[in-house]
Amino acid sequence: MGIAGDGKQRMSRYLYALLLAPLLTVDLVGCATSAQITSGNSNMCMNVINHGYPEAGAPLIIKGCDPWRNQQWSFNGNGQITGVGGFCVDVQGSAPTDGARVIYTPCSGSPSQNWVGSNGTIVGIGGKCLDIDGGNPNQGAPLIINACNGSPSQQWISH
Repeated sequence: MGIAGDGKQRMSRYLYALLLAPLLTVDLVGCATSAQITSGNSNMCMNVINHGYPEAGAPLIIKGCDPWRNQQWSFNGNGQITGVGGFCVDVQGSAPTDGARVIYTPCSGSPSQNWVGSNGTIVGIGGKCLDIDGGNPNQGAPLIINACNGSPSQQWISH
């Protein structure tokens, strides 16, 4: 094989690296991207109003899914769900009260900003589940927390 064989082997590795590099880049970018959070099997997504310009205390609602960034959410390693502008999903009043509104606020590390996915639900402060006020994924319905009861309005899919 000698030098000619080594050259072919190096060229093969180089071509393989060139072909593989875009795939690795897509994969790495995919890990860093956000996702939509959909109510069960509906086409309704968790949405923050003020399209792209978050305001502290803005309510989260359910709205028909679209590609805009006010429906893009990231789950970080410490339990926070963040979205456009780097704000966090939070609970109004920071207390585990049934019917408390889910809002969008600057991240502070508050216990009311910690969420965990569990069996298709998103569980927050006091073990309360993310829910849709009124129980139906109607356009513009506010998001709240409630005692977890397994209802369809408490089922969420991240995609």
